[in-house]
Amino acid sequence: MKKLIAALLTLLLLAGVAACQSPAAGSNAAVQGSLEEIMAKIYAGAKVEMPELVNTEITGENSKYYLGVENMEFNEALASEPLMNASPHSVCLVRLNDDQDVEAVKKQIKENVDPFKWVCVGVQEDEIVVDNIGDLVVLIMSADADALHESFLTLKN
Repeated sequence: MKKLIAALLTLLLLAGVAACQSPAAGSNAAVQGSLEEIMAKIYAGAKVEMPELVNTEITGENSKYYLGVENMEFNEALASEPLMNASPHSVCLVRLNDDQDVEAVKKQIKENVDPFKWVCVGVQEDEIVVDNIGDLVVLIMSADADALHESFLTLKN
C-alpha cells in the first residue's frame, strides 16, 4: 500500500512539473498556426469578396516593397495580394523574433509603408492598419481594412 501511494505521489509530482514547464521554443505565439492558416482565417472572418489572391513569402530582400522597411528582420512573414486587380489591396502577416520590440516595429512599418506602391492606385491613410496580437503583426492596406482588421482581432486566444 505504501508503494502504491508513493508511486501515485510520484506521478502526481511529475504531472505538476510538466504542467508548469515553459512552452517549447516558438510556441509562445499569441496566435497559433501557420501564417497561411491565419491568413485564411482572416479572410474567412471578414467575409469580403476578393479576386484570386496569391500568398508570397516576405523576405529581407522584398520587405521594402511589402512593409516599407528595407532588410527588415523577423521570424517569418507572408503577404496576400490579388493576382490581378485594379483596386489596391495587401494583407501582410509578420511573426517577430522573441527579442523584437513589437511597438517599434509597428511604428516603423506605419511610417514607411508606401500606400501607392501599386503605382497607378493607392489607399488612403484610413485604409492602412498596423496592429498586432502578441508577436504577430498585421499590415492591412485595403478598402476593406476595417472588416479585415476586425477579423484579425477575433484570432486572439
